[in-house]
Amino acid sequence: MYFTTYDLNLAAVCVASGLPLENLERNPHGKSLFFFSHSTQLDEVIRDYWRGKLRINPVELFNALKSIKNRMYSGYDDGNFS
Repeated sequence: MYFTTYDLNLAAVCVASGLPLENLERNPHGKSLFFFSHSTQLDEVIRDYWRGKLRINPVELFNALKSIKNRMYSGYDDGNFS
């Protein structure tokens, strides 16, 4: 079972918190959907994110955001290069 979101910032927070980005899908309009495996840790990160109580290393957050953007724009989708 996967948790999905279109929220790039939430996806970056999840990756910076040690949760692997399992997949991303881009629709024809260029919007990306991010997939994470459902877990207790994921639930905690999402809850704390929306409550404004999440503590995260800024360097790790920016590195996660950069990594996700690279993956989004590299043509890498579902393990295949387009």
